[in-house]
Amino acid sequence: MIKRPRETQPTAREIGEAGDPERSVLASELAVYNAGLAAATPLLAGYLGWRVLHGKSREGWRERWGNLPPEMRLQTRPGLWVHAASVGEVGVARPILAALRESRPDLEAVMTVITPGGYEVAQSLVGKLVRHVAYLPFDLLPLVRRAVEWIRPDLFVGIETEIWPNLLDSLRRSGVRAVLVNARISDRSFPRYRKARWLMRWALRQYDRVLAQSEEDARRFAVLGAEADRLATLGNVKFDEAEEPLPESAVLDLRRELGIRDGEQVWVIGSTRSLAEEQLVWQAYRALLQRLPGVVLIHAPRHVERADAVESGLRQMGFTTARRSSVKGDRGDAQVIILDTFGELGRIYAVGDVAFIGNSLTPPGGGQNLLQPLAQGKPVLFGPYMNNFRDAVDLAAAAGVGIRVDGPEKLAAEVCRLLQDREARQRIASDALDLVRRHRGTARRYAEVLLAALPPGEP
Repeated sequence: MIKRPRETQPTAREIGEAGDPERSVLASELAVYNAGLAAATPLLAGYLGWRVLHGKSREGWRERWGNLPPEMRLQTRPGLWVHAASVGEVGVARPILAALRESRPDLEAVMTVITPGGYEVAQSLVGKLVRHVAYLPFDLLPLVRRAVEWIRPDLFVGIETEIWPNLLDSLRRSGVRAVLVNARISDRSFPRYRKARWLMRWALRQYDRVLAQSEEDARRFAVLGAEADRLATLGNVKFDEAEEPLPESAVLDLRRELGIRDGEQVWVIGSTRSLAEEQLVWQAYRALLQRLPGVVLIHAPRHVERADAVESGLRQMGFTTARRSSVKGDRGDAQVIILDTFGELGRIYAVGDVAFIGNSLTPPGGGQNLLQPLAQGKPVLFGPYMNNFRDAVDLAAAAGVGIRVDGPEKLAAEVCRLLQDREARQRIASDALDLVRRHRGTARRYAEVLLAALPPGEP
């Protein structure tokens, strides 16, 4: 169960002590890390070249090499630099920033990201919660030092798992406090990080606070070398990230916009990442149609750029398709609507009757955010590989609103059962909404710690 131990709640005094820029640094670890980067330069250059040739990493190329735009320079004090790697981390940052802004309207913030998807979603925060968004420079000393000098933050906030040794060292040397929030270590990453504990121990101690989303994550950070007096468990912000339930009128409008007709039932598949898993899900959909003809499928791949591959795979299996970006109230005879737009999935769950969470049916998996459909009162199905969301999965299963399936046959059977049982769906809707409401408020707890770490505003 997610909870915040009273004895580990950080105080302003503790943050001040932990944030002392004169604390000792084990420079040898950083030297070894940079020697490794230098030795790997030919391989890294080849890898970057391959990505660019294949259309990846092109976005923000100048920024990735340390050339940040003027808008990234903070103009007022206090100033905050938030780093959120991708779409999920940007979603976590949003409610924390909102809570900070509510308490400190004078707070100015900028954000860096790594992925194009994260950049796209973060743009919606510009002018509201952040001043500007840019791509994070590569973790090379000259580049990150230039970035720190250019942005001039009072506080750096990393979201979930941001371990960039040269960046953290540059922040420390500039006297900038650093806090890792909603921190987690996945099951898949933990064994790898343990092999590099010598470096992880040093890097984690450059953070003034490591604020974990669960007690298990806190334990793992402790094993990797985080100091006990800087480590706390505050809970999972994703409960706050989940949107409020859409009003019935908005749901009806969205159904009409998607071309979903009165009486049609909808199954939403969210955040799949591989064709291998998708083919299993489509097999389940084919079996479902044999029992319940006319069920509409909305399929949202984790990365929008995979929409072409998803559409091709669906058509090869004989399904008719339409794209969200082109549906204007009439989907024709399409059985499947492919969600090829950014930032809509949370709302799209509201039009569904049942949801399935992707990246969970085939190994290595890891899962995706199941709280979005739960926040819309929908029953959620997922595969056995949800290790990145283990605590939320346990809570959902215990509340009877999340169901684990192990293959296409079980998936089809459970979807069919739920679609045929209106009373079960109504019960799950009530229990799911109650679960999410009971665990909201975590973002404000994180904000309180960050506010204590910020200096006073300008007079």
